[in-house]
Amino acid sequence: MEDSFSNQINNAPDDESTPYVTPADPRASLARKLALIFVSVSLVLAGVTSVSLLNSEGDDYAFSSDFGTDTFDDTTADEDLWDASWAPAGFTSWVDDSSLAYRYSELNEYECTDYNCVEISFVSQYDCPSNFYVAANYLDGPDGTVIGYDNASLPSVRGGQVARFIFEDTSNTSLNWEIAEINCY
Repeated sequence: MEDSFSNQINNAPDDESTPYVTPADPRASLARKLALIFVSVSLVLAGVTSVSLLNSEGDDYAFSSDFGTDTFDDTTADEDLWDASWAPAGFTSWVDDSSLAYRYSELNEYECTDYNCVEISFVSQYDCPSNFYVAANYLDGPDGTVIGYDNASLPSVRGGQVARFIFEDTSNTSLNWEIAEINCY
């Protein structure tokens, strides 16, 4: 049996006058052409993507330099896209649903008797006939570490009707508050 690597196709001929013979596989030529086309298309797409990214505006909250501020702010740039014209003056649209809004009361508008507390008013653009539920986290300071929560609910709220809740921290360790959830059913 003859060794397949010692045939004339795979070895250069001994005679210099005979040209070196390689097998011609049309698929190899096609594969090279396809690879060249795919590389070219990939480079063009990468260039278009790079130009698009360089020309687009970044999200304000994704690249914000406001890390480490003294107060916790649970609002985002997305609120500018919501229509909050229905909400009473001073109310801020809820990030997850623009038909809900809230307002932190000023310290002189409420009184905490036994525990640290905060008063927050809520309003819904539409009726909440089955339940109106809210929850607020209390934090240990401006870094935003959640150390507890309080929640409240009402059996129903009419559209445009303000619901005011006082949230209490019975451990008296809170230094700041954030709204965790607002639901209208």
